[in-house]
Amino acid sequence: MNKNKGGILSVVAAAGLLIGMLTSAQGSDYLVTPTTTPNWTGTDNSNLNPSEIATLVGYFGTLSEAYIMNAGTGGTEGGTYADSYHTTFSPPSDPSGAQIIYDGSPDPYISAGQIYLYVKDGNQNPAYYIFDISTWNGTDTIDVQGFWLQNGAISHVTILTGPRIAVPDGGSVLTMLGMAMVLIEGFRRRVANRS
Repeated sequence: MNKNKGGILSVVAAAGLLIGMLTSAQGSDYLVTPTTTPNWTGTDNSNLNPSEIATLVGYFGTLSEAYIMNAGTGGTEGGTYADSYHTTFSPPSDPSGAQIIYDGSPDPYISAGQIYLYVKDGNQNPAYYIFDISTWNGTDTIDVQGFWLQNGAISHVTILTGPRIAVPDGGSVLTMLGMAMVLIEGFRRRVANRS
């Protein structure tokens, strides 16, 4: 009896190990809800372009559309990484959620310094949400949940990327300000000496 017990325990242990390895290989979800921060919202019903989104979030670089997926039957994908991800909306007819899923290697994945997620409705208030998801690793599934539950639906999701922009520390700013003042004073003296 002990022999069979040990064999069964070995099989159960091996199965548990295999399931654990498969679960960790699949990665985890990166959850985004209307209360995820930091976020920005607004009532503009038009589709915002990357420049408008950069202005709204205070990003001083150029953002590009890395991945776009439109909801609805026959939804279209776009963006630089359109071949690397796919999205399922739920429920399909009136989506309040979406899963943006990486297709896996050898497809490249998003690894930019600054990453934003734009979730758009249309005729609701707010009409859109924008999230800073720069901590996302590019391969975990982005799990979008709980948008416009009572009225409205997700019309599309967009991932925008840009390089991380370094903000000078206080000492650097003071040094640059001091240098500018010295240059201005030198220029003022030069002009005064010519008179």
